Amino acid sequence: MMRTLSLLVALSVTCACTAIGPKPGVYEVKTVPMQLPHGELPITVVKPVAPSPGNVMILFATGDAGWLGASKGIFEHIIDRGYAAAAFSSQRVVSNLRKAKELIGFEQVASDVDLILVESKKALGLPADAPVIVAGFSRGANVVVFAAGEPSLRRHIVGGVALALTAETDYVKPPAGAHLPPSIELDDKGRMRTYPALARLGDTPIAVIQSAGDSYVPADESRKLFGPNTDTRRLYEVKATSHGFSGGRDEMLKDLDEALDWIVAKKP
Repeated sequence: MMRTLSLLVALSVTCACTAIGPKPGVYEVKTVPMQLPHGELPITVVKPVAPSPGNVMILFATGDAGWLGASKGIFEHIIDRGYAAAAFSSQRVVSNLRKAKELIGFEQVASDVDLILVESKKALGLPADAPVIVAGFSRGANVVVFAAGEPSLRRHIVGGVALALTAETDYVKPPAGAHLPPSIELDDKGRMRTYPALARLGDTPIAVIQSAGDSYVPADESRKLFGPNTDTRRLYEVKATSHGFSGGRDEMLKDLDEALDWIVAKKP
């Protein structure tokens, strides 16, 4: 049986693994090292000097490259806007799971995310009921789809922004047979399909930002899978040439700003 999650209390000044340091007069950076069932996961928390309107916290998950490539620029853009934020490397998560040589179940993923949110709010001095927008790139975008649609996390999450969303997620073991939640579809390898899972979000706002030249799911294919925009669902199609938004980074960041503002405006 998996052991109970525990938090290592120490806070360091900055997290070398993120290459994101403090920016005097703009934000402070600390690390909350967490010992999860599959290994330690450093959580980077960023406290703005002048918080953005809305008092929203962002939880950000990187792609498989960790803090290389698009993920670092996206996160720095978010914290430069004055959001209180917490972030982790999906690369570290995958490394831990590979060492453990086992998949992680829905219930455990939800428990891990809940603890990360609870302890990150404490580290940032935010109230327990502070609203959260979950955002992520590539594999981190899969975290967005799962977390924003998970009933046990709705007390935290008011919306999600998934950048470069892939068609399925791995390393997660869905419940079997009759225990499979509604709107969860599996591919022929038993992996959760991400686009059908968006239905789990209900009225929770979700934005997907996709590159026209994405090597996994191009924006035009994403539109077919996503369907039309609605009052709670928006797809942004970026004129870029790669999964990492090459040639379209500025457009992607503009869409990210618009998506975050949209979700903040809709929160209760």
